[in-house]
Amino acid sequence: MNNYIIKNFSYVEKNHNHFIEYANLAHDRFNFAYGNKNNFNQKSSTWFYRYYNITCLTFGSKLYYKLFCDLQTLIRKTANHKKPLWYQSWLNFHKQDEVLNWHNHPECLFHGYISIDPKETETEFENYKIKNEIGNVYIGNGQLKHKVNLLKPFDGFRITIAFDVISEDEINTMYKKYGKIDINTGFIPVFM
Repeated sequence: MNNYIIKNFSYVEKNHNHFIEYANLAHDRFNFAYGNKNNFNQKSSTWFYRYYNITCLTFGSKLYYKLFCDLQTLIRKTANHKKPLWYQSWLNFHKQDEVLNWHNHPECLFHGYISIDPKETETEFENYKIKNEIGNVYIGNGQLKHKVNLLKPFDGFRITIAFDVISEDEINTMYKKYGKIDINTGFIPVFM
């Protein structure tokens, strides 16, 4: 995938307080399940991405349910086939000094993110920049290095939901590289 797409889920901005409230709840659930209390010693929902799926931590919210159903529809449309696909998604919940530096997602069919409360930031890719706006869904090439730039200092947390999509080809590559045990356990099926 050489291009990218941006789609806006307008109901995220219309229900912004709800999406922020449930993102905070999801972060609290993450800390309860994976934090020091349970000996995982994991503080960052970003860097623990391969062991959970944010979809599970937002249960109880009809709006997040809609968001993840719409995301799966968009993933299917982007992939443009009916073969099996899986996706993982995780919560990026960062203070201004924690925003992501250069990185990529090399072992996926494509990568994306949904801006829940992006503050005034942009995502810089190797060849272009995307201004992050509430409700925008970005889908593009996971191989491209990217980082987050602050356009203005902020208080609180910058909140996005990131996701990677894989097909059987990527699974087979991961099996060869890591074996069948030490793999990402955060993937769930993308339904038709």
